[in-house]
Amino acid sequence: MQEDLDYGFIIDQMTWSFSRITSFEQCPYEWKCHYIDLLPGEQSFFGQFGSFMHKILELYEKEALSIFDLSGYYKELFDEEVTLPAPANQYVDIRQSYYQKGLDYLDNIDLILDGYDVLGVEKEVRFKVGTYDMIGYIDLLLRDIQTGEITILDHKSASLKFKKNGSLSKTSLPHFEEFKKQLYLYSIPVINEYGKVNYLEWNMFKDQQHIKIDWIEDEYQVTKDWAVAEIEKILQTKEFLARPDSYYCWNLCSQRHSGCPFKPESKRDRAIIDTFGERTSLGGEWV
Repeated sequence: MQEDLDYGFIIDQMTWSFSRITSFEQCPYEWKCHYIDLLPGEQSFFGQFGSFMHKILELYEKEALSIFDLSGYYKELFDEEVTLPAPANQYVDIRQSYYQKGLDYLDNIDLILDGYDVLGVEKEVRFKVGTYDMIGYIDLLLRDIQTGEITILDHKSASLKFKKNGSLSKTSLPHFEEFKKQLYLYSIPVINEYGKVNYLEWNMFKDQQHIKIDWIEDEYQVTKDWAVAEIEKILQTKEFLARPDSYYCWNLCSQRHSGCPFKPESKRDRAIIDTFGERTSLGGEWV
């Protein structure tokens, strides 16, 4: 009981974020390790790649790096900034594929800021959803010089799949709904400061796509209700149960090298067991 009370006290004092809410659904046990036990987390290859691209775009948006210097900066620092290995894949070299897509985007960047007032770059925002304190970082906040319309823009390394008719595929819809929730939450402080939001936009830089939608009041209200409900669900949680998923656990989990007792065997580990009847380790790590 005392353990539960301690958890409750820690969670009650939290400043929430979009990722702090959504990461709970992926694995409550990882969430507990990271946010309650405060175990140091580890990035993934994908996280490092995304952070590096965000850094370059931030320098460009702040006019600290010219459009002509983007790809040179990227090529010079890629190995220094993206140090973790990409997951193995029998069909493609993921690291090389991501490297090339990042380079292609920077060589043909379509993020043109002429005609806009840049209201914020990596803008830190603090606000409340219901009674809960939130923090977030808006990648790019723009106001059209002619119309005064305001756009919240988010850079994404993720991919969305589209049908031939231009609509999102069924598998991509949940991801896009999550993308929308993040920017609708960021609308709260923007509306507090500027009185409105007109558009939500995503720069899907890896795939060289832009998605821009109208800001809709009903979706905004639904998102705020969703965030409050999710936070209250976490507050009421007593057992932070693991949700093992082989790919996530081995490649993406921030606690993947912390000795998690719920981490499933990798395919290679399973093959070793099937062949030799026991686990084998090299250098202290399971292989």
